[in-house]
Amino acid sequence: MYQVLIKNGTVLDPFSGFHAVADVAVNDGKISEVRVGTEGNATHVIDARGCLVTPGLIDHHAHVWPLAKIGIPGEAVCFASGVTTVVDAGSCGCETYRRNRPFVEQSKLTVKAYIHVCSTGLDSLPGQLEDVNPEHFDAGAIRELFEEYGSDLLGLKLRTSAEIVKERGYEPLRQTVALGDKLGLSVMVHCTNPPGGMSELLSCLRPGDVMTHMYMNKGSTILDDGRVSRAAYEARKRGVLFEAADARAHFSFEVSEPAVKEGFYPDLLGTDLTKLSMHLRPTAFSMANQLARYAFLGIPEEKLFALCTINPARQMGIADHAGSLTVGCTADIAVFRRKERNVEFGDRPYSDPACHLRTGSFIYRPMLTVKNGEVVFRDVEF
Repeated sequence: MYQVLIKNGTVLDPFSGFHAVADVAVNDGKISEVRVGTEGNATHVIDARGCLVTPGLIDHHAHVWPLAKIGIPGEAVCFASGVTTVVDAGSCGCETYRRNRPFVEQSKLTVKAYIHVCSTGLDSLPGQLEDVNPEHFDAGAIRELFEEYGSDLLGLKLRTSAEIVKERGYEPLRQTVALGDKLGLSVMVHCTNPPGGMSELLSCLRPGDVMTHMYMNKGSTILDDGRVSRAAYEARKRGVLFEAADARAHFSFEVSEPAVKEGFYPDLLGTDLTKLSMHLRPTAFSMANQLARYAFLGIPEEKLFALCTINPARQMGIADHAGSLTVGCTADIAVFRRKERNVEFGDRPYSDPACHLRTGSFIYRPMLTVKNGEVVFRDVEF
């Protein structure tokens, strides 16, 4: 007797490279079989004929309530989009994480987090920008937080936009990286509208550090005369990770189209959803919508789903139990139906005069989400 038996779907597991019609069986919260012709009873027998069956998605960049006041309701938004693990990208600092942690501890959704170097994180948003004066970084308190909760924390976060760092330029970034060196932590840096050249920003980063919003077009970008810069290729070669996380305005067709055409794909994919951007057309909307947009841009399906399954699982150190459909792994599974229809993708909200639009030909419609062997979302028609 299985908990869940998903039959006849096209199974896509970027970790193993398996891509074929097969059945996926779940027992005791684990993947128990992936093969053709699985027989047996199950609490949930799902005929996934014509659908894509993937590992549960990992949204590597979002802001989750109550870690962020402007955060998304995690389970509701994520499970309905095939996401079973989410990374909160620096909503909290060392003063605010503990008090908000109990809520996410009780969530069925797996929530990992980056800790902002500003002690209060993004608590002041949307009214006031965070304090990134390096003189105010509390290295001792950050160290204590990682010693206590390190298994759920991924590294340090800084937003290095010119309007945030002001006259300090790249000094907050350099000091954040130095703190990362001291504490043995990686750094995620928000790069939109940087205070100097993109090559200088990238030169500050180490192997394993993450540059997020790689396809933004405000200020210096990863492009140089219409092509991906040498600095970006050199950073990738030495192990810097590039993340696409779109939100409302941290993505552009101006940068993404030539970069993707050149084969400069993301290493990681996130939404950067907040309550200000979730379900907002024609921008980020949801992880399923992100996947359709990047498929439209030309990223092959096998590579695309790796960006939100095994790639982040490896980066997060959880690939031994998440990010794949390997027998014995935690049964986090997503099922999508590719639905042919015209869909409008944008790089800004409709209300923004800088919005550019493209028309795609299909969406990935989430049909089923399984978390730890439990069906947590199922489309009413499925």
